[in-house]
Amino acid sequence: MFFNQTRVSERWSIHAEAQYRSYQIIPDTEQLLLRGGANYHIGNAAFASAGYAYIANYAYDKELMPGVQTSENRLWQQFFMKHNVQRVYLEHRYRLEQRWVHSGSGDRYLDRIGYLIRASIPANKMTIEIFTLFLTVYDELFVHFSNTPFDRNRLFGAIGYQFLPGSNIQLGYLAQTVNATTKYYLQAAVFYNLDLRKQD
Repeated sequence: MFFNQTRVSERWSIHAEAQYRSYQIIPDTEQLLLRGGANYHIGNAAFASAGYAYIANYAYDKELMPGVQTSENRLWQQFFMKHNVQRVYLEHRYRLEQRWVHSGSGDRYLDRIGYLIRASIPANKMTIEIFTLFLTVYDELFVHFSNTPFDRNRLFGAIGYQFLPGSNIQLGYLAQTVNATTKYYLQAAVFYNLDLRKQD
């Protein structure tokens, strides 16, 4: 996974994201997600966002069902805030999604709401700064506005390394539960942020 936030002014930044998910370590595509958007910064610890995402889902048995099985166009809005409890960095993300899903069996529209809470703690320093190893864990729950509201839950734990003031790498393990089925993923992520504001 790759995440980028580019700060272009005191109030505004651009969000760009790409996620590639595979059934096996040897690439065997399960899902491709591309997301972009704009963030409005309320302060140093909170911002609101809106944007668009495209998601392509592939079948495991490509001989029987080759190519993209379902595709999705998605609008999303979110509110993000962060704060510290002593050495622990806490992040909260509230997300609303409007989803247009296309498949061979027809099209459907879904609304979905999600909440993510993440905790990160530095391992070799008192704060997360350049050259810091840290541990991070999050839980993310998605629900539909329907008679069967539960969509999925994601539980994730990882070790990270902050190699620049605004950038880090993370390697961890994700358990995703959909309906009554839980799948497990080895997950690698790069967060590479830029600040284009003029420095005094």
